[in-house]
Amino acid sequence: MIREVIRPQYTNFTINIPTSYIDREVEFIMFPLDEQEITQNIKKKKRKSLRGVFNQYADNSKISLDNTQ
Repeated sequence: MIREVIRPQYTNFTINIPTSYIDREVEFIMFPLDEQEITQNIKKKKRKSLRGVFNQYADNSKISLDNTQ
């Protein structure tokens, strides 16, 4: 997959297609990116943590041994 964000200066735009894409179906999608919306989306994303994900597999009898190694 190739993704490139550009800021066109003219109504015509030429692209170079990689040779590995020749004779294959490809899709071109064009839509405007609102810079303020992108910034807000980045700020909204919270860091996800794996902390506690494997709790169900923990052997409580061995937890005290964790800190002794």
